[in-house]
Amino acid sequence: MGVQMTSPSPVPATRRSGDLATALWRARTEGGVIRRAAADGLASVEMAYGVQREITSLAGLSRLGWKVGVTSMAAQRLLGIETPATGPLFADHCFDSPAEVAVFSGQDASVESEFAFRFARDLPPRGAVYGRAEVLAAVGAVLPAIEVVGCRLEGGFDDLGAVRLIADMTANTAWVKGPERKDWRGIDLIGHRVGLRRDGETVAEGVGANALGDPLNVLEWTANHLSALGDGIKAGEVVSTGTCTGVTPIAPGETLIADFGTLGCVEVRIIAA
Repeated sequence: MGVQMTSPSPVPATRRSGDLATALWRARTEGGVIRRAAADGLASVEMAYGVQREITSLAGLSRLGWKVGVTSMAAQRLLGIETPATGPLFADHCFDSPAEVAVFSGQDASVESEFAFRFARDLPPRGAVYGRAEVLAAVGAVLPAIEVVGCRLEGGFDDLGAVRLIADMTANTAWVKGPERKDWRGIDLIGHRVGLRRDGETVAEGVGANALGDPLNVLEWTANHLSALGDGIKAGEVVSTGTCTGVTPIAPGETLIADFGTLGCVEVRIIAA
C-alpha cells in the first residue's frame, strides 16, 4: 500500500500531504503500511505537523490531550531523532485500565510506560514563553499510563526520522490510564521507579528521569511547543510525557502491566485487530 503519483506533472504540496494523511489514517484504522517514500515531499517538521492536522480533520474525533514522544535516550537512538515530538490523543483511542487494545500485524506494535498529567487550567497559545512554575500551577493531577504505539510506514521504527514519525501521529495507536492522584507535588518523579510486566514476568524497568531528565521538564517543553504550534493545552486535557521503560514489542494474547508503585498500576491486554 502506498501513495501513487501517476501524473508526470508536479503535484502541489497540499495535495501530496493530503494523500499522505489519507494513507496514514487508512493504515491506522484498517491495517497495512505505506512506503517511506510517500513522505519524501515533507521538507520540514512543520509540514509533518501539518499532516497531523489533516489526519485530525479526517478522523473527526475529539481530542483527549497530547502524547509526547522521543523523550528518552532509548527512543532517540531507535528513531534517529534528538528532540521530542507531540501528537494528539483521540478520545476514542483512550481507555481506562484494565483495557483491551487491538493492534495490526506488521506495524511494530509496542508499549511504553509513562507519567501523564491532567491539566486543571488552560495554557493557550501566546507570544510569551511559559515558565516552569506557571506550567506546573496549571496541573491538576498525575496519573500512570501505558501508550500503545505502532508504525504505519514500512521498515518500522528503525531510523524513522522526525518528519515521518510526526506525520504518523508520533506513532500513537492507543493510550490506557490508571488512577489519578491530585496530591502529587511532593513525589520524587525523577527517581520514581516503574516496572513493566508481560504475562507476569518483568521485562523492563526505569525511572521518571528517563523522560527528558524529569517528566516535569517534558511538561514545560510541551506547553511552549504546543503554544508555538498554535494549539496550547486545554483544561481537562492530559499530557503523556514519554516512556520510562523503553519501547517494548508486544503481540496479541499478551497482557502488560505497568507498575508505578504508590501511583498504581495500568493493565492492557493486546488482541489482534
